[in-house]
Amino acid sequence: MTPRRSMESRRIALGGIFSALSIVVMLMGGILPFATFSAPAIAGILIVPVAIEFGMKTGYLLYAAIGLLSVFILPDKEMALIFIFLFGFYPLLKARLERIPARVLQWAAKLTLFNVCIFCMYGLILFVFPIGAVVAEFEEMGTVFIASLLLLGNLAFVIYDMALVKMIGLYCAKMRPRLMNIH
Repeated sequence: MTPRRSMESRRIALGGIFSALSIVVMLMGGILPFATFSAPAIAGILIVPVAIEFGMKTGYLLYAAIGLLSVFILPDKEMALIFIFLFGFYPLLKARLERIPARVLQWAAKLTLFNVCIFCMYGLILFVFPIGAVVAEFEEMGTVFIASLLLLGNLAFVIYDMALVKMIGLYCAKMRPRLMNIH
């Protein structure tokens, strides 16, 4: 087998494994009510090794494939949309956002992106393609509760961003050498 074919086979195999793992994580997340946000966040992290090994283009292609599959396979459409609108692409986009020289501007860009994605996604869920259960939840909540939830979401996003740094570091230091030694 030529080195080019070997690399292509490796790319397909690794992409397939990590995309299957992402879908399984989100399917398992459908079992637990609080996993609506955590399962897509974990699934998004699983795209990072493919992007590190084979480039951002392959990472975004994997994101698109997982996003499309999740819309058709997952019973929880809110979870699929959370992956598509934020957690699927954010781990890939994070590297670009961190090139912004000023730390304050970096965080402003990250938090703006988070809030725009959340507002667009829930706007779509509530007004364009209403998901009955989500609409009912929002009708029960008051404005103060929704604002508090958004504030907590921003805090959780900051923690997620910091955890991503640790997870990527862990992958590069511990898992990558082992993964690349598999023949």
